[in-house]
Amino acid sequence: MTRSRRKPESTPVTQTDPTSPSASQVIEPEPQQNSPVPQQNLPASPVASTTPVNSVSPQHLRAYRHLLQSKKSNPRAYTPPPSKEPVDLDPLSDSDSSCSSSLCSSPVTMSSSSKSNEAWTNNGPGKAPTVNSRFLKPQEYGHMKASFIRYLRKAKISNVTDDAARDQFMSCFQHEQTMNFFVATHDDLLKLSSFEFEKSMLDHLVGLDWLKTIHALILNAHQDSFENGTFNVMYETLISYNALLKSVGSEINNALFQSTLRAALNRDFEHFLESEGVDLTTSDFPAWVSLLKEKDVHFRRSREETF
Repeated sequence: MTRSRRKPESTPVTQTDPTSPSASQVIEPEPQQNSPVPQQNLPASPVASTTPVNSVSPQHLRAYRHLLQSKKSNPRAYTPPPSKEPVDLDPLSDSDSSCSSSLCSSPVTMSSSSKSNEAWTNNGPGKAPTVNSRFLKPQEYGHMKASFIRYLRKAKISNVTDDAARDQFMSCFQHEQTMNFFVATHDDLLKLSSFEFEKSMLDHLVGLDWLKTIHALILNAHQDSFENGTFNVMYETLISYNALLKSVGSEINNALFQSTLRAALNRDFEHFLESEGVDLTTSDFPAWVSLLKEKDVHFRRSREETF
């Protein structure tokens, strides 16, 4: 019995030496013959994965694994962020969601947005202007109204104060508060006289103190504060302000307007007029204005020659 038990013990030892790959003697030649790097990494990877499990909570482990996956991912995966930027601009540019980044950032969308940011837009001949702002400066209102009058003439609407012309004028405004104002007061506005209608427009669009503002712009004018300090630019600007006053029957008469222009003259230009023998006290206002326009050209030409 003892011999039979010892024999099977010796026989498996001799059988496992040449065949079994799990023996300690067999493990040593395998890394020498085959590539050791992939076989050593395979057992090392679970060891690295088990270490954070013991020291980090399961919730943090999920986040950590997510970061490891992002690091192992293809570097091309980091290219989507620049492609997502134009996607954020799509709803603003009213373009298709499939447009490229160059199309979404085209100057066409920038020009349309810049137009919407302007107080009002001149849409060209034969088209009514578009007013985007809630409030307008006095000169902006005057320019917009002149553009609208040209549109009415192009549309062959002779009466610029009738109901059809007023409806056309109210349709030019796109601001929500102004549109609500026209909806609430439409019938009452049509019943007003031409002066009353224009005053209500200026009250709402320029401000309730527009009359005081325009008077201050005219009476406190100085020639040096206008573009290039030219007399013609100052005269035309103040005339446009006075036209707003005239639309409500409160214009400044020629005598007061002439004295205002004379008080606003540049001192050097005034001395030049005196040296030329110009009578600044003449009562012929149109002739006085045309003469000063002509002398202003000579005055500027002489200053350019001296400098």
